[in-house]
Amino acid sequence: MSVMLKVQITSKPGRGQELAQLIQPVPVHNEIDDCSGMEVFTNNTNPDEIMIIEYWDSVEKHKTFLSGPDKSGGLVKMLALSGNVVRNYFIKTD
Repeated sequence: MSVMLKVQITSKPGRGQELAQLIQPVPVHNEIDDCSGMEVFTNNTNPDEIMIIEYWDSVEKHKTFLSGPDKSGGLVKMLALSGNVVRNYFIKTD
């Protein structure tokens, strides 16, 4: 089962541009186990709001990725720049 993850991040005030530069898109073919890519968007009217769309093999695979900060690269720094993070998992319906 494939999962789309929508992550909405509101950075600490004035830190959105720095946060957006830290978060890089991931191509479909990459070295992250069980991840099929990631896109990064910045709100056109509020640069402190960022949305990430990620594609994972399962919710569990994503949670395993999050549990290893070394594997997830800049996760610790990303969280330090973030004021609020909301994650929502979606499964394609037929």
